[in-house]
Parts: sequence; C-alpha cells; structure tokens
Amino acid sequence: MSVMGILNLASKALAAQKTAIDVTGQNIANVSTVGYSRQSVVLETSGGSVDYLNVTGDGVRVAAVQRSKDAFLQAQTLGETSTSGKESALQNAMAQVEPLFTDTTTTGLGTALQNFYNSWQDLANNPQGSAERQAVLSSAQTVVDNFHQLSQSMNDQLTQTNSSLTTTTDTISTSLKQVADLNAQIKILEVGGGSANQLRDNRDQLLKGLAQKVGISTQEQSDGTMTVTLGSSSGGPTLVSGATASILGTDGGNPAAIMLKANAADGGTDVTAQISADARSGELGGALQVRDQLLPGFLGTLDQTASSLATQVNSLHASGTGLNGSTGVDFFTSPTVTSGYSGLMALSITSPNDVAASGTPSTGTGDNTNALALAGLKNGAITVGGSQTTVPGLYGSLVANVGVAVQNAAQGVSQSSAMLTQLDNLRESQVGVNMDEELSNLISFQKGYEGAAKLIVTGQEMIDTVLNMVK
Repeated sequence: MSVMGILNLASKALAAQKTAIDVTGQNIANVSTVGYSRQSVVLETSGGSVDYLNVTGDGVRVAAVQRSKDAFLQAQTLGETSTSGKESALQNAMAQVEPLFTDTTTTGLGTALQNFYNSWQDLANNPQGSAERQAVLSSAQTVVDNFHQLSQSMNDQLTQTNSSLTTTTDTISTSLKQVADLNAQIKILEVGGGSANQLRDNRDQLLKGLAQKVGISTQEQSDGTMTVTLGSSSGGPTLVSGATASILGTDGGNPAAIMLKANAADGGTDVTAQISADARSGELGGALQVRDQLLPGFLGTLDQTASSLATQVNSLHASGTGLNGSTGVDFFTSPTVTSGYSGLMALSITSPNDVAASGTPSTGTGDNTNALALAGLKNGAITVGGSQTTVPGLYGSLVANVGVAVQNAAQGVSQSSAMLTQLDNLRESQVGVNMDEELSNLISFQKGYEGAAKLIVTGQEMIDTVLNMVK
C-alpha cells in the first residue's frame, strides 16, 4: 500500500470513528428522552485492492446507523395503551357518577325514601294531624326533588360525554394526518439513503398517543411507511396508508355516531359498533361505553324505581279517603311510560286534606288503615325483570351497581397501569439507552479515533522522510 493509500485509509477511519462518537453522544444526550430508541453504528470494511498479489483492505466505512426496535413489543405496548385509555375514560366517568349515589345520614334518595315511608307511619299514629299530613307532602316532595336531581345530573353527563366524542375524534384525525406526513418524510429520506431514525421515533410516539384515544393495529411496509387500521385486531378499516390519512368524526346526531371518512366530502361509514365491541378501544371506546351502556343502565333503573314507587303509592292512595272526603285521587303524577319518569315525576296533590289516610269508606276521624298500608309499602313487593324486590331494594341495587362499576374501573386502571409500566421497563432494557454501555463504547471509539489520527501522523512522517531523501 502506498503512503497516499495509508493516508486515505486513515482519513476514512477518522470519519467512521467520528460518526460512531457522534451517534454515541446522541444516545447519551437522549438518555432521559421519552420514546427515544438507542442508535448504533454498523461499521464494515471499505472494499479492497490488489497490491503485488496481496489483497489489502481499503479502510472502514459506516454501513448504517441502526435504530433499536422490537416490533412485537411495540404492538403489545399499543394494545395495552388502548386498554389503559379505555379504563381511564371509565374511571373518570364513574368518578362523576359515584358522588350522586353516596347517601349520607341526612341527604340522598335512600334517606328521602326512608323518611317518606316514616312520614306515613307518623300520620297513621295521628290521622287527623295537620302537621303530619304536611310532613307527608314535604317528604314526598323531597323524594321527587332527589329523583329530579339524579336524573338531571346523569342526563347532563350523557350530554357531556356525547359532546366529548367530537373533541376526541378531532384529536384522532389530527394524529392520523401527522402519521401520514411522517410516512411521506420517512419514505423520501430512506429512499435517498438518509437516516430517518428520529422521524421513526416521532412516529412511534404519535402512534402511542393515538392508541390512547382509540384501538389501532399497525403494519410497517417495505418502503418504511406504517399502515394503521382501526381496531386492536388486524383486518379493520384503514386509517392511514402511506401518505394518505382518513378522517374520524361524528355525524352530529344525538347520540352521535362515529363516522370514518376518506375525506371531508365523504359521507363516511358508521364504525360506532365496531369501536364499542373492541375490548381495547381507547378513550373513544370508553366514552361510548359510558354513553351507550353504563349511564343508560343507571338511568333505566332510576326510572324504574320512580315509576314503581308512584304506581304502588297511587294504587293505595286512590283507594283511600282524604280528610275532606276525596277519594280516587293519585298521589303522584301517573307514570304513563317508565323511560324518563324520574325526571318528570311530580306530586298530584297539594292540599294536606287530600292525603288519603283513611280507608274507603272511612270509619271515622281515627281511621288510619290507608296510612298504615302506605307505610307498609317500604316492604311491598314489586316485580322487576322477573324477580321480586321492593322499591328501596331496587334503589339499593342501583347504588350497588354503581359501586361495582366504580370498583371495576379503578381495578382496570390499576391493572393496565401496572402492565404498561412493565412494558415500558422492558422497552428501556431492550431499545433504551444504557449509560454504562454507551460510555464503554465512547472510550472504544475514542481510542479508534486516536489510532486513526496516529496513522495519519505516521503517513505524514513517511512522506517527510521521502522528501528529505531527494533534497
């Protein structure tokens, strides 16, 4: 090898070792950067030449700057992130519902029902008492007010949840567009021989944020682009293909349907049912479960409780006699339909004299037979869903169901958080930056750089020697 060949070899070594040092420095600088994947330099021999029948090397070159990755781990993380998003949405919703059904010793529908039945017992003890009759009406109004408050609060949350779908789908559509843009940039860079490692990290972070919002599946293509489909299982409709992104939105109905559109002018396809059926559907799926299942279920039981109470009380009250001789009078407005009754319920009488404490016909001023019967309704059987219960029992089952939903949501968040922590730790161990390893590499590359520099000095001295010989 000629002296110039030595210098050429040394210069290539300097460039290769410098690149390796630069990459190592980049790793060290991003040791705490969320989503950063460790990069490593792949060095290879730079060709060769024949010199007096001996094949010698032509130095070293950087073959590639590789980005550490684990596709299987990435898929697991996306799936668990979607689960976490769904569980978090459920927990946030239940955190607003739970206080509505936390009865205290003085407030709440459970206490109001108990006071209502007790007021009839007090009236039975003094059927002519004006104060006792007024107490019956007051306690009944408190029951009505509690039904109204619970109904209004849950309907307000239904409206709020329904409205939040628009915000969530807008965020998802923005992320889809960003993934498509990164696909385009990555393809251009890598086709031209450049490194798109940083862009790939950015895309992975976008996909993780997207999975928090809705369940997705991903498939990397040969050109470096990422195809994204809807649903945690493959085979769903395409959200991103190459540089093209679909749009997820709502149709503005009540309840709003989730529509997947190819573009803004497209009528779209309703994917509400598909998202709802996905166990890993992200915050969007959690909101749909709250809107379409949990809250309607709670409201349905609340309406059934109000309707059963009114039907029971009206039946007995209409068969009794008031202090003014009135009979056949409903105590509450008649529940013509069960759905929505908790928000429509009202008293049908306003005068204490219309409170039917006596039987029909009345046996006199001391007749308390109807008041006793109405007080006994606390334990009066009603049939709901083929099973017998009582009005307080039905309300108690509603409170229990809310409690179970709260507990399940908290447990779901705890489990998904623990799983995500494990996956994040596993990712760090496989593709994250290990400072000890990087410092060791840095010393090695530094020594290589110093050796290449020494080789250049040696080559320069050889040239000086030759030049001095011809002087």
